[in-house]
Amino acid sequence: MRLIQWGMTLIVCIAGIASSGNSLAAESIEVVRANGSVAIKQDGKHKDQPVASKSILPARHVLVTGPDGRAVVKIGEAGYIVVEKNSTIEISREKDHAQFLRQVTGMIYYAVNFVRGSQQPMEIRTATATIGVRGTRFLVADLPERKEIGVRKGLVSVTSPGEAFEIHKKAQEDEFEAYKREAQEAIAEEKRKFSEYKADTEREFIEYKREFGLGANRMATFDGNRVEERPLSDESKKDMETLEAYGKEWIAEVRD
Repeated sequence: MRLIQWGMTLIVCIAGIASSGNSLAAESIEVVRANGSVAIKQDGKHKDQPVASKSILPARHVLVTGPDGRAVVKIGEAGYIVVEKNSTIEISREKDHAQFLRQVTGMIYYAVNFVRGSQQPMEIRTATATIGVRGTRFLVADLPERKEIGVRKGLVSVTSPGEAFEIHKKAQEDEFEAYKREAQEAIAEEKRKFSEYKADTEREFIEYKREFGLGANRMATFDGNRVEERPLSDESKKDMETLEAYGKEWIAEVRD
């Protein structure tokens, strides 16, 4: 999967898994659960059309959740997405072509089946990065105050389409916990030493790369080409747990 543009637009491309044995139902886009305000917009139609659980969605549409809305959507055989409130995602699917999801705004949890052999992996694209993945669970937040990817399971590859990312890797937070345990009797001295240590490691952990990997229980936040990589925050864990609980029945089916 690939991610581009940590601006206002996120595009997800899910390559179709073509097989003569696949049924139309298996390839369809279906809202398997919906609560609150959930609707779709279609080209040429100005009025939103409310959708409920078990709705089969048209090939081209924009799915919108309101302030009390939430939905679990099956994306053919690729897996499921759990769409949080106040989110908008554009879906376009044509026969024998890739499916495109454009995360316009909001928060979405992706649970993607593992892709084997010649099958193409899911891709998420934006203007600033491309993310590739073969089976994982992750959260993408595209909000005014939060632009981030958090990985629950698996590994994603994040590539810049242009200039190298300025990657600030925040591993020292975990290391400091171990460092403190070695000398609990000298907290003040540890803090002083850690301030020096942190400054040194931050310099050491700043890298300039066009591509980097993001593994389980790690997250990356984006501010232009500046990337902060660190362990999952409590906020991200809480958001993931909320959406996982909402889509638990279907996420359990994912082969990752």
